[in-house]
Amino acid sequence: MISFLTYTAVRFASFLANCFPVSFTLWMTARTTDWVYGFLKERRQITLENINRVFGDSIPPERKTALAKGAFRSAALSMVELLIVRKIARNARERFSISGDQYLEEAFAKQKGVVMTVAHFGSWEYLPFLSFLKGRRWSVVVKNIKNPHVNRMVDSLRRVMRVHPISKDGSIRTVLTELKKGHGVAILIDQWAGDEGIWVDFFGTSTSTTSIPARLAKHTGCALVPAYCLRRSPGQYEIHVEKPYHYDTKTPGWEARITTELNQLWEHWIRLHPDQWLWGHRRWKDKPRTIRTVSQQTISTGRADEH
Repeated sequence: MISFLTYTAVRFASFLANCFPVSFTLWMTARTTDWVYGFLKERRQITLENINRVFGDSIPPERKTALAKGAFRSAALSMVELLIVRKIARNARERFSISGDQYLEEAFAKQKGVVMTVAHFGSWEYLPFLSFLKGRRWSVVVKNIKNPHVNRMVDSLRRVMRVHPISKDGSIRTVLTELKKGHGVAILIDQWAGDEGIWVDFFGTSTSTTSIPARLAKHTGCALVPAYCLRRSPGQYEIHVEKPYHYDTKTPGWEARITTELNQLWEHWIRLHPDQWLWGHRRWKDKPRTIRTVSQQTISTGRADEH
């Protein structure tokens, strides 16, 4: 009953979000989030702790507060943007600009598949519009929502962008199949990876980070292409595709090195647009006792990181 009531609430929120013009819906979401910010004490504290960890005394307290509020807005907008994805899709070509598309063509030309390394940054739910606009087959590794009704709803909304969700549980086998066919798979790499990750630096502090992209590169020779979707104004977006990351899996330490360097790329973009990253996630925790060791040279058929 609770699951169904939650689903009903989400459906009602979706109905309201789609009743108004896109610009008004997103403006109202941002204003409402500014009000909610004052009530979510625990999430606000996590956000500010993470900002302090990264920026220290290099920016004043009022700037840190502004970044925290911006991060709250960005997270809320990403959720609402998914609810209105059908409206966005109607005139997507007018709403999105794409830079670096030639890098994707370069990556696909190798015919070994493409792993797009992405983060909870900007309008991350709209990055799959690359598939919608360019016509290539893309999949994205996602974490199933516990509420089955909401999970089916979210899955159907993502498919509007012509992307194919792959459940995180037991996902590697499917990911390998997609790469073998020369298709693209998007994997988020910026969140705490628990005992499935490896212990490398992110913003100067060691933390558990997924090394799935590095291991897929070792196993398949696929291209690793970072990409992100920036939110420029309500209903207007810029998709940025970066140059394929050139890696070496033949020398010792390849797994940690590739993972660290991918982290460093994201550090750069987050510093450029810090209010568009998901600071409210516990990215840094105590080191798990059973964390993976980087000496492992094969890829298992377990889970990839989630969207």
